[in-house]
Amino acid sequence: MEKYSLFGIIPFPIVGFFCIILAGVFLYVWPKSRAKELKTLNFPKFVLHYFHPLAWVLFGMGAFWQKSAPELAVIFAGLGALAFGMFIFILVRSQ
Repeated sequence: MEKYSLFGIIPFPIVGFFCIILAGVFLYVWPKSRAKELKTLNFPKFVLHYFHPLAWVLFGMGAFWQKSAPELAVIFAGLGALAFGMFIFILVRSQ
């Protein structure tokens, strides 16, 4: 019998909702002070502003699909990891 929970404690749908809420925070609440700097949106600024929330949305989608379609969940999680990796790469490179 497989358990569909994180560390055997938190069910994956709860993890998915947490990831979606976190993505909303990173998209709308957190970068408000730096939103004025986005008058011209080039690729690095686009990646820094949108790929971090995109990664959390993809992680959340992977958590939602874990029980019914595990292969699709792995694809979503992998895409989330790629988006997060691209975000970290551009973040380190821009410092």
